[in-house]
Amino acid sequence: MGKYAGPDGNVFISLRPSPDLRDRLAAISDRLRAWDLPATWTHPEDFHLTLLYLGPLGEDAAGWIPAAVDDLARALAAPSGLRLTGLGAAGGATVPQSVFAAVDDPDRICAAIHRDLAEVLDESINPSFKPHVTLARPKAQSTNLPLMRDWPHLLEAHGLADWGECSFDAVQVLRSQPTVPRYQAMATWPLS
Repeated sequence: MGKYAGPDGNVFISLRPSPDLRDRLAAISDRLRAWDLPATWTHPEDFHLTLLYLGPLGEDAAGWIPAAVDDLARALAAPSGLRLTGLGAAGGATVPQSVFAAVDDPDRICAAIHRDLAEVLDESINPSFKPHVTLARPKAQSTNLPLMRDWPHLLEAHGLADWGECSFDAVQVLRSQPTVPRYQAMATWPLS
């Protein structure tokens, strides 16, 4: 987390998992860790669904974000109908840059919130936005791993899993810092 931040720290707006979802994600993460693949695993208190990534921002630039999104964040209701639907990965040919729990959003509620936040902050809308919760950031793997014990096989084994409904209880503006291993909440709004 901190080591992935730019010199000023990355800022993003996200949904915070409910305690039940956080615990289920932690249990899923523990099962995946049993594969003993080299990775930096997300701390359970840092699980989140990124709605809008703003990138590295200095204190002055980041400081106005909570006030800018306050009205929208206060008006948001908890998205319904979301489900955890297996593992996915992004980046990398054989070793992905991130491994995540995919979130099925049939009514595209998260995409609508992404769009609204982007408009409020005059940011670009990501047309390929797909809701997910990052579980790990893989590291280069050893060639001495047991047969069938690598990231592609882990993803294949869990790619179509259905881990049930998922709920979120707050919107947060989070910041990662180069010198701090955990995310810092700049602002939090409970979802109605």
